[in-house]
Amino acid sequence: MSVHIQDFGRTADGTPVKLAVLDNGIIQAHIISYAAAIQKLIVPDRKGNPVDVVLGFDDVAGYETNGGFLGSVVGRYANRIAGAKFFLNAEEYHVTANDHGNCLHSGEHGFHRTVFEMELAKNGDDRVLLRAVSPDGTDGFPGNVTLEVEYSLVGSGLMIQYSATTDAPTVINITNHSYFNLNGHAAGTAMGHRLQMDAPFYLETDENLIPTGKMIPTADTPMDFTEEKTLGLDIEADYPALKVGGGYDHCFVIADSGLRHTAWLTGPQTGIRMETLTTQPGVQVYTANSLELNGPGKDGTEYHAREAVCLETQDFPDAPNHLEFPDTTVTPKAAYSATTLYRFDLAPL
Repeated sequence: MSVHIQDFGRTADGTPVKLAVLDNGIIQAHIISYAAAIQKLIVPDRKGNPVDVVLGFDDVAGYETNGGFLGSVVGRYANRIAGAKFFLNAEEYHVTANDHGNCLHSGEHGFHRTVFEMELAKNGDDRVLLRAVSPDGTDGFPGNVTLEVEYSLVGSGLMIQYSATTDAPTVINITNHSYFNLNGHAAGTAMGHRLQMDAPFYLETDENLIPTGKMIPTADTPMDFTEEKTLGLDIEADYPALKVGGGYDHCFVIADSGLRHTAWLTGPQTGIRMETLTTQPGVQVYTANSLELNGPGKDGTEYHAREAVCLETQDFPDAPNHLEFPDTTVTPKAAYSATTLYRFDLAPL
């Protein structure tokens, strides 16, 4: 097992960005301090060849000048907040409206636009720790929030552990926004990937992908992945949720609690299979329906819509405006924590 930290470049304003390379002889993860992003994730295919299974960029400028949140840690509040406002302790907070009058992924100055401090974790030689502070009032969110993200290799998996503290009551929802293509980051369409999820319900949304508060059973709908099927099988179905999202862009409700199995995703060309486990209550499945970048990604690759899928483990979108959803309030006496594990093997023949 080895972990080493090196330079990755500088932001446009001259801030140094670091790269940590974690390698245990089974898989290799490249983590950058800009957005605490997963820049590369290299795993063996059925023939033993190394395959980079996440979309990304070769330099800092790619991450700074593009949207899409490729590989980024997203927060303070991932996903959407309706009307870019919420009440907390009887006080109304207005946050940045950057998506049809709503707040998406925390607005303009979230953790996806932050350079984290990076260091080797003190509790082992197989992990790296990133830390950043979001000052009180950033994009309208209350409280000074300190977020720590720890990446570690666990056998054939990459574990992400989030912890956050605040000096005033606030709302927090953290996710990783990696775009996975298990055939390789430059392999083209991901619609042949097979997906299985322990998700008996999904969250109904309005036309702007804001939850209505209803949990809809997935059974007997194109949203049903309780049995494995290809992503492309039903994506063009005449079904309201898919029409609104332009494909899959929905929060699925994961059965049970604790760190538990959430999904299997399989790349048919390589045979690489990824199991997702999480402590979080939901996973946003996004089939990169509107992925559009300003320039090429890694190795000069032109990335296009539906050439990857995101499995964004998270709390429910717009939870601060829905008392029926799990509470996302964090206080000085009650810190935030969550864990996600992406674990790799080969699909059975």
